[in-house]
Amino acid sequence: MLSFKEYQEINEGLMDSLRSLAKKIKKAARTISKSIKRGFGRLGFGKTAKIKLNYATDGQPLNEAKTDKVDLKSRMGYYSEFCTAYELALLIANAGGSMRGMTVQQLKSHKERYKKDKLLAKDLNFGTNVSKVKSEAQRMEESGAAMGASIWNDIQTSVEDLEFTEFEVRLTGESGKGITKADIELIAYKKKTNEVIDHIEASLKAYKDWNINVSNSTFTSWVINLIDPDIGGFQTKATVQSKVDEFVKRYGLEKEMMRIAQLQSGPESPAKLKKTIGRAAAKKLVDDNGVYIEVRNLMIDVFENQYKRNKEQINENMIKLLGFDGADTLYLSVQAKAGKDVKVLSSRQSKEFNKILDSMKKDFDIEFEKDDSKVNTAVTFKSGNTVLFKSNFGFRDLDKVSQFVNFKGWM
Repeated sequence: MLSFKEYQEINEGLMDSLRSLAKKIKKAARTISKSIKRGFGRLGFGKTAKIKLNYATDGQPLNEAKTDKVDLKSRMGYYSEFCTAYELALLIANAGGSMRGMTVQQLKSHKERYKKDKLLAKDLNFGTNVSKVKSEAQRMEESGAAMGASIWNDIQTSVEDLEFTEFEVRLTGESGKGITKADIELIAYKKKTNEVIDHIEASLKAYKDWNINVSNSTFTSWVINLIDPDIGGFQTKATVQSKVDEFVKRYGLEKEMMRIAQLQSGPESPAKLKKTIGRAAAKKLVDDNGVYIEVRNLMIDVFENQYKRNKEQINENMIKLLGFDGADTLYLSVQAKAGKDVKVLSSRQSKEFNKILDSMKKDFDIEFEKDDSKVNTAVTFKSGNTVLFKSNFGFRDLDKVSQFVNFKGWM
C-alpha cells in the first residue's frame, strides 16, 4: 500500500509529465500546421497535394513515444518496409517494367535517409541494443531483398506482358495504420489507364525464427475487438473507459471489464505508474502482484462467457485479428542473423497455409490452455478433434497482449 507522501510524489510526477506532453503536442501541431500551409501554398486551381505527417514529432513516427531511449525493434520494422519497397522497385526497373508514383531513386533515398537519421545518427540512445544496430539493419536489408523478390514473383503470375503494364509501389505501414495491416502495396495497372490487373497488399514480417508475432492489442482492445469490433475497432477514436462502458451496456460483465480496464490504464496500473516509478519498478509490481495472470484469467472469462453465445462471429473476428482473413498477403522472412540464408513464406504460394485458412472458413473451436503457474497461454484452434494450429498468448509492455504463431511447417 502506498503512503500519502508516495501518492503525492506520484501525482506531482504525473503533473510534470502532463506539462511536458502538452509542450510536445503544441510543437507537433506547429510542425503539422506548417506542413499543411506549405502544401496548400503549392496548389494550383483544381490540384491536390499529399502531405506526409508521419514524422511530425522530431522525425519520429506519430505512434513512437518521445523518450530518451529509442525502440530498436519498431525502427527496424519501418526500415524493413523501406528496404523491401526499394528492392521490389529495383527488380521491376531491372526487368524493364514501367513505374508510376514513387521512383526507384525516391524509394532508395527514403530508405537511406531513414537509415542515416533514425538508425545511425550519433545522438540516438538504443541502450544495450546499440551494438546490434548495424547487424540488424543488414538483416533488414537482406530480408527486404528476399521479400521483394517473393512479391515480384507473385505478381508476375497475373501479368502477361510487361510492355503493357505499369507498376506502383506504395508505403502504407504508417499511413495505413488502423485501416490495413499492409506495410507496402504493389499495384499492376494496364498501361496508361487506372485499370488494376493485380494488387498485392503485403504484410511484412522479418524474424529470426518461425515463431511470429501476428497480433498486438491492449488488454481491453483484445476483448472488445473479438466480441464486438464496432465498439473498439482501431478506427474508433474513443477513450478506453467509454469503450468499456459501451461494452458493459451491451453485454454486462461489468466487474470483469472494469477490473481489466483498471489493470490496463487505471491510476494505480503499472503502465501509468511507470512514468513516475520507472519501468523496472513497474515490472516488479506486475510480477509481485501477478497482474498478468489476473488480467489473463479475466480476459479469458469474458471471452468464454460470450463465445458460447456467439461463436461464429467471434471466430470470424479472431481470424481478422490474426491476419488470417486473406485481406493482405503475408510475407514472412526468417534469417537467423545477417549474412545467413533467408527463407520467405508467401501466403499466396504456401499450400499448407492456405489449407489451414480454408479449414478456418468452416466451423472450428478456440480453446485456452491456461496454467496459473505461468503467464504465457496456449490457444488451440481445432476442427472437430483435429488441431489446426496453436497460438501462444503472451503479455508485454505492462498493458499489452501479443499472439504468436509458429509457421515452420507451413512453407
